[in-house]
Amino acid sequence: MRFNLDNPVFTALGKVVDCAWLSILWLLCCLPVVTIGVSSTAMYYTVHKVIRGGRGYVSRTFFTALKDNFKQATLPYLVWLIAMAVLVCDALITREVLLTGSKLGAFFYLFLVMLVVVMMWGCYLFSYTARFANTVKATLRNSFILAVRHLPWSLLLIVISAAAAVLIWLLPILTILIPTTAVLLFDLILERLFRKYMTPEDLAREEELDHLEE
Repeated sequence: MRFNLDNPVFTALGKVVDCAWLSILWLLCCLPVVTIGVSSTAMYYTVHKVIRGGRGYVSRTFFTALKDNFKQATLPYLVWLIAMAVLVCDALITREVLLTGSKLGAFFYLFLVMLVVVMMWGCYLFSYTARFANTVKATLRNSFILAVRHLPWSLLLIVISAAAAVLIWLLPILTILIPTTAVLLFDLILERLFRKYMTPEDLAREEELDHLEE
């Protein structure tokens, strides 16, 4: 009997281990808080290239993406974070006003809608940064346009994010698998959308790079 590492069972176990290790790397690199954006960007890139694409190694790919995208990912993340913080504060304040019975409390629902939009924006922001080299302004603008233009998919991404958060809250041990699994679902959805906006030259160049890395 020959010991075959290419057996589907071993391949699947290898993927599970890679997902767990990537989740751990992401969590550790998110601890400074200010690095959450670039860590999430590196995670998406690693999922796309290694977990789904089967090219390269998790640690090397993750840390290379972390270094290469630090400025490009951190600045948009800080803009997004400020927008989230302002809207959360506005929602909390108007909620208290709503509880008093004032008509001004109706703004609470407006801020809730705006919060959902900004959360959808975040779902695209880090993924877009991982896949496209652009200016900070263009990254913020294009990711926002994509989130609004593809609203049904954007809402699905929010549902996936919420489900991941609930599962981690209920079973904290799943923290080592859920983050990568959620990003994997993101990649399955977003890559179909991203490719619609890529030129034939971009697609051909990407296929060429894939062959070189195999």
